[in-house]
Amino acid sequence: MFILMKISKTSPFFPIIFSVVFFFSQSIGNAAKNTTKSPKGESQVVTDTNIVAVVNGQKIPKQELYTLLIDTYGEDALDVLIRRTLILQAAEKEGIKITNTEIEQKLETLINNEIEGLLRTYQIKDRADLEKELAKVGSSLENVKKKMSTRMRKQAEVELLAERLMEKTITVTDEDLQKAYDLQYGEKIEASQIVFRTRREAEDALKKLQAGADFATLAKNESVDRISAARGGKMQPFSPKDGIGTDVAHLKVGEISDIIKTDYGYHIIKITDRKPPSNNSFKSVKGELAKAVRNQKYKERVGPWLMSLIENASIVKNLGND
Repeated sequence: MFILMKISKTSPFFPIIFSVVFFFSQSIGNAAKNTTKSPKGESQVVTDTNIVAVVNGQKIPKQELYTLLIDTYGEDALDVLIRRTLILQAAEKEGIKITNTEIEQKLETLINNEIEGLLRTYQIKDRADLEKELAKVGSSLENVKKKMSTRMRKQAEVELLAERLMEKTITVTDEDLQKAYDLQYGEKIEASQIVFRTRREAEDALKKLQAGADFATLAKNESVDRISAARGGKMQPFSPKDGIGTDVAHLKVGEISDIIKTDYGYHIIKITDRKPPSNNSFKSVKGELAKAVRNQKYKERVGPWLMSLIENASIVKNLGND
């Protein structure tokens, strides 16, 4: 989701900072909120709102925390607020409004996506195991979801408005749908790859393969794409009509390609199988495809669109940390 993506010159959005940094700290935060411990272990309430903590009697002022947060996240966080403000202004100008029901539905999607991201980040098997980990720190998945809901509600609203603003600029043609159908439901190639940084390395490897070297072993030992290398070079199935598929569409099962140059390096591809098209008819999946194509076009265009809002806006920053 675009509001969470990394802000940079090429991508104008915000990184998922807080979900990872504060995942477990938020889970146990309520137990320590507004309290501190004396040397004797007695709980003491911090009543001064300008003090965020007391450590062995030494006070940490709120301004120190503010300065740290500004120095660490200030520019990125401010950019998020600026972009959100621009979207809200554009929506108001166009008279676009959204309902609370729509916001709740969007919020649920964002929260589910972020939880799935946490499972991957912390290498937790599933939500049941996540619940167990949270229980160890006195929390629960429901508690985490509530915290996420509070933090992400404005994000859900802004993303919905951005989608509505761009709807009229996106059209889905019959050609788009047919291409999407061919890619998703058409013939699939199963293959393995070895990826090299230089052509010379690829040429040396191709000679080894032609001399009878085992493809999977060579992939494990020499491929710079460590994800596929760990599987002996095995790739995700792909269409012969898109990307690298067009370079190997003519090959038969068991054949090895010549060296193929891409943005990721120099590839050698071995075809391991070819799967026939799916039995799903075009008509039965047309609605699903239209939604997918529209979403893809939105993702491709939202960055440039938002940058155009920024370029045409009057923006003055004043973080006060220069």
